[in-house]
Amino acid sequence: MSMEQKIKHEMAKTKDVLLNYPWADPLAYGMWLAQTYYMVSHSTRLVALAGACVPLGQESLHGRFVDHSKEERGHQLVCIADIKSLGFELNDFPQTYQAQAMYQIQYYWIQHRGAASFFGYTMALECLAEYYGPQVAARLLAAHGPKSTKFIQLHSEDDQDHTQEAYKHIKKLTPTELAAAEENLELSTEIYRSMLVEAQIKLKGISLRSRAA
Repeated sequence: MSMEQKIKHEMAKTKDVLLNYPWADPLAYGMWLAQTYYMVSHSTRLVALAGACVPLGQESLHGRFVDHSKEERGHQLVCIADIKSLGFELNDFPQTYQAQAMYQIQYYWIQHRGAASFFGYTMALECLAEYYGPQVAARLLAAHGPKSTKFIQLHSEDDQDHTQEAYKHIKKLTPTELAAAEENLELSTEIYRSMLVEAQIKLKGISLRSRAA
């Protein structure tokens, strides 16, 4: 199975849990934005680390990570703006263990499995935006309006270009590098699916506190 086929397989496995998430519920959407903020806050650091770990001589791959780091700057602030537009604060939402796992283990992958393994993580997230971002964005826009949906609108459009650029570099990976990227892809999508489920479980406690107030 090629990398593209594995991506399609993982996207199909994630479709139901993603599209069935209660996007119209402000608390649920706020919870997702918070988890996304925690992950995206590490994006530039992770991409920069990947760029630093690319072996000398692989200048094209090194340059891609350098450029990608610049492209990700400030995106976490868009999440905060969307959360505030909903009438919430970041501290209203607990960070799930799955969100922590999503970014924490990438430091290990990059430093111990190689910079190219990071493509598994980035493709997991950016392909989700490419495959399902427009559908989710339409639902969010209808439920919450344009002022609260800046982040999803940004990524459902931009990530399509990112994935096409990434494929160019993935095709040049060695078999060992490709295997690491594929393993990281499967791990990242599995954790992300679990995060969406856990986020809904934690919502019950938030809803109770909200009613109590």
